Parts: sequence; C-alpha cells; structure tokens
Amino acid sequence: MSIVPAGPAKGQKANTEEASSPMGEVDEDLGRKAFLRYCRECHGEAGDGLGKFSYTTGERPRSFQSGRFKLATTENAIPSDRDLEETIRRGMPGTGMSAWGQVPDAEIAAMARYTRRFSLDAIREELDRRVAAGELSVADADTDFARRTTPGPTIEIPAEPPLDDERRARGERLYLEACASCHGPNGRRLRNDPMPDFEGNHTLPTNIVGGVFKGGNSSAAIYSRLYLGMDGTAMPGYRDAYSKDEIWDLVHTVERIIEDDGLGQPEDEAAMAAAATVARDASSIFDQPGDEVVTNNVNRDTSPVLLGVGGVLLLLVIVGSALLTSRR
Repeated sequence: MSIVPAGPAKGQKANTEEASSPMGEVDEDLGRKAFLRYCRECHGEAGDGLGKFSYTTGERPRSFQSGRFKLATTENAIPSDRDLEETIRRGMPGTGMSAWGQVPDAEIAAMARYTRRFSLDAIREELDRRVAAGELSVADADTDFARRTTPGPTIEIPAEPPLDDERRARGERLYLEACASCHGPNGRRLRNDPMPDFEGNHTLPTNIVGGVFKGGNSSAAIYSRLYLGMDGTAMPGYRDAYSKDEIWDLVHTVERIIEDDGLGQPEDEAAMAAAATVARDASSIFDQPGDEVVTNNVNRDTSPVLLGVGGVLLLLVIVGSALLTSRR
C-alpha cells in the first residue's frame, strides 16, 4: 500500500508559493546527480547522515530521512523549497556544511527537492507500516503525512521597532532569562559540555560574540531562529513565551553582543556564576558526566615486603619457562 500525498491537514493553510511540487524526471535526475556530487560524502547516498566523511565534520550531518530540518522560515518549521535552497546556497557557517553558492540555481533547486524526497519516502514508508499493522486508517495516514510534510505559511516578521532605553533594558533582561544559561551572560559560550539533539548527536552552544550563526546573522535570520528555534536541537523557539516586540528586543541584544564583543564589560562574575547554576540544573536536557574517575597513579605507599614477594614470583616464572624450553 502506498499513501498518496494529501493536501494540508484540516485547519492548515498550505504555503502554496513555497510548497514542494513533484519533480519531473529531468529535474529528479539533475537533483540526484547534484546530490551525489555535492552532498553524498557527508549526508550519505541514502540521505541518512552517514556518509564516509560524516565523522569528520564536527557536528554530525543531519539525516534527511527524519523529516526534521534545523533551518526554516515557516510556522510549522517544515522548510519551504526556498528554505532548503538557501541553506544549500549559504551552507551553515561554523559547521562542516559547505556553501554551494557557486552551483547553478537550477541544480540547487533540483537538489533541494531531491533532498526533501528522502523524508517524504521515509515518512510514507513508516505510515504504510502502521496502516498495514492496523494502527492507522488510510485516511488518518494521509492526514498525518500532509501534516508532517507540507510546509506551512511563511512566518511574518514585523517591522523592526526603534531601539530606546526601555527596549534596551528589556532585551538585556530577556537575554539573561532565556539565553544566558547556555550562551553565557556576555555572549561567550558558558557550557562546554555537548548538548544532544533528537538523534543523540552532540553540539556545543554558539558563541554569540563571534556572530557566526548557522542560519546567518542578518536581523531577519536572528528573529527567525529566536521565533522558531532549531528543530531537533536544544535551541528552543520563543514564539509562545514572548511577544513579537520582545523577540525584537532579544534580536537587538544579540546584535549588540556581536557589535560590542560582549554584553557588558568587564564580565559580571556574579551573573556568570548564577547562569552556571541554572545550566547545571537543566539535567533533563544535557548529558551529565559520570562520577567514576579512572586514574593511572601508582600508590607510592606499597609495602616493600609485597614488592619483594612479587619479584620472587616473577623470577620463578622466568626460570620455569627457561627449563621447559630447554627440555623440548
């Protein structure tokens, strides 16, 4: 049984301009060839993130079969074709994901649709199995397929408000509240222990002071990441926690950190210590190191008698081995 892609789920408005459309044979062949040329070595021929160079890229390449992508500009965080194309074109700064802006636009567009095909096929196969097992009806599977694969409408980024003293103070407060436990109260990464994503791969929080962000460092890009988060990672979205004005205040604070090389100089040690305490308490998100410590130190208080006995035993073993050898 093969589930036919359905329309948007009930109550969901499709992003008609950006939603993916079926590829013709020519485009699919172009996309396959481009993917094999530019992407296979890291993301794997099957799009599973297990290419032969996947272990050399720092952050493990994402498996496209999961259907979860870090960068999107849609309300449901399912990337549009344009999102995928821009990620391919720009790469992910600060990671092993190269920028392919020199590749012709036709190849990038075909590659983006081919990349999406991995998740469409994997989700369809999963739902087919559930239908065959009697867990879902075909209609429910069609609805679920559409919900998990159809890009939503593009998020609306309101006009950037002017920065004043009130907004400046509020942005600093929100930053310390929402961001400092991972990115540091001054924008210098506080946590040096890896943070697992949904696949169990580990990354470190970004050093904001460097201004190198996976999704770009334009005002709109920073707003999108704060609004949506990064799907499948420890980076949350704040659209349900803060108003759009407050998110803009956070954007301005991040931009100030980049411009001023930190938020406040010299560093506030008290704030650093408080943020570190909050970070350590977030044990449900981060892996915790074990308590056992392995050491190779020799105990210098070993008894001389025991050392002498050990030496005698070693001598007996050597002599015995020599006697056995001489009798052969």
